[in-house]
Amino acid sequence: MTSKIFKINFGILAFICIFNCYALSQSNPILDNFSIYQSNEKVYLNWIIKSGSTCNGIQINRSANNSSYNEIGNIAGICGSISSATPYSFVDENPEKNTVNFYRLELGGNGTSQTLSIEIIDIDNEGSQVRPNPIYEDAKIYFNNNNTKDLHYLNVYNINGKFINELSSKENFFEISSIKYSNGIYFFTIVSNDKIVISKGKFIVEH
Repeated sequence: MTSKIFKINFGILAFICIFNCYALSQSNPILDNFSIYQSNEKVYLNWIIKSGSTCNGIQINRSANNSSYNEIGNIAGICGSISSATPYSFVDENPEKNTVNFYRLELGGNGTSQTLSIEIIDIDNEGSQVRPNPIYEDAKIYFNNNNTKDLHYLNVYNINGKFINELSSKENFFEISSIKYSNGIYFFTIVSNDKIVISKGKFIVEH
């Protein structure tokens, strides 16, 4: 297993739950600030055990369906502290790609944490990915935009090469609604603000 577990200094814990991370159940009474975020195809989990609370080991579990969970890491021994809040962190270096990953903590003798989830998108060799494809209602075209302040453009063409539509985004995705397109195959290019083509691809619309 390549995942890493380590404590972090309380004074520098300032992570915010981002990248489609959200709570699905009530938080555990001994737990505080449980959050996750994605960076460089890894998922980082951070949490604090409240002052005066302890548990007998922590088990980190992951699921691809929010039903069947597998252990991906654990912290043995007594966790938490009677005298102070204790922060912990865990790095999942091999999350499931192109699906939603669900995470929860088993706090030995003190139940489970809330469940958090995050979708991991694996950009293919063409530099973009359409999810879902074919598009029945709505979809997103993901691409590499390491600086989300950079403006990019999506140019869409029909199968005959006729220009259909242009979208712009400062995020790492474009949102596509099938209602704007007839059934069929469409081609696209993603262009940077300085007119450099960074990706080409296609999607299918099926109403």
